[in-house]
Amino acid sequence: GEAIPWEALSYVTGQINYGGRVTDAMDRRCLVATLERYYRPDSLKAEHYKLSVSGAYYVPDAGSFEDLMEYLKSLPDNDDPEVFGMHDNANLAFQLRETDRLIAECLSIQPREQPREGELTAEARVDQMCDSLMARLPKPLVSKYGDPKKAESFDSRPKTSLPDSFLTVLEQEVDRFRVLAAAISGSLVELKNAIKGIVVMSDELEAMFNSLSNDLVPGLWSKVSYLSLKPLGAWMEDYIRRVRFFQLWLNTGTPASFWISGFFFPQGFLTAALQSHARRYKCAVDTLSYSFTVRVMESGEDVNHGPEDGVFVDGMFLEGARWDRKLKKLRPGVPGQLLSTVPIIHFRPRENYTLPPEDYHCPLYKTNERAGVLSTTGQSTNFILTVALPTDVKPKVWVLQ
Repeated sequence: GEAIPWEALSYVTGQINYGGRVTDAMDRRCLVATLERYYRPDSLKAEHYKLSVSGAYYVPDAGSFEDLMEYLKSLPDNDDPEVFGMHDNANLAFQLRETDRLIAECLSIQPREQPREGELTAEARVDQMCDSLMARLPKPLVSKYGDPKKAESFDSRPKTSLPDSFLTVLEQEVDRFRVLAAAISGSLVELKNAIKGIVVMSDELEAMFNSLSNDLVPGLWSKVSYLSLKPLGAWMEDYIRRVRFFQLWLNTGTPASFWISGFFFPQGFLTAALQSHARRYKCAVDTLSYSFTVRVMESGEDVNHGPEDGVFVDGMFLEGARWDRKLKKLRPGVPGQLLSTVPIIHFRPRENYTLPPEDYHCPLYKTNERAGVLSTTGQSTNFILTVALPTDVKPKVWVLQ
């Protein structure tokens, strides 16, 4: 008979039938990679073609309806991650998310009990929490060289002063943190007054009261905050660290390595680095893109000065894989370890550059939830850019991981 048009079938199914309903390019890439495990000649030619490493899932022989049903009944009740080409840690991540969701539902319907003798009331506990949070709030971001909104105030800096593009990014980030700081301090004062009965407990303040009681970030803060999945305690630690990073930047000038996790809008910072390179070498910024080199330094503390071209970036993590420091390649993740740190990566702008096809083009997100609001560029607001990482296996393996 005629040859089966596998490539056409894969395209019609992955890019049109299903792909047309998938708006995220990285999700579509994952969908196509999954289909390619099934839409291939070996699936029909080989006997009991394995669909998983263990062999529990395979293409059954052509037979009667009863034979097919017996095969389906023999499959595990709970699908193992390997059938989708995923790492075993995917099961752990799924269970953790389900647990968090269940706990959140339980907390939302939990009745407010009367305190026992000697115990603090819920109002007293939240009032104390407000005092504790207010005591931990860092000072507002201020430059010792003057107001960062006035570029001329940086004229007294050393010759290693910030390039204009980076200065613009710094101004924008400082403005965002000032808005967030005002929202945090103002809402804490209002909530304390509402608990004391000085002002009316509005719906927003009541929601904030419940969030603090359950160790969650209040919605009043999330509205003007960066994307984060952390609970309140870890969120506050992260917030303090972010403010310290930008305060150090304001005081000492351009960092040797940029902690990308600290930015509200890291896409703007990476665009500024391209603009700075374009002005320095007098080339068109739209012809520039990044090449990536993973260095041996683990964090910004290990770097004394920045690179000649481009920027050093730290603060990134891998999910579903790990970076092998000896082989300098991607390797499977350690069982039970959902996230692994990545050393500093040198982001170097190059003209008319194309990422090596043999490398894994790893999407970089602000949070590991990946989902975000669809922006005008057609990409999620959670997506930053694609980083090319060396690998000794086919990149599609990591797409499925």
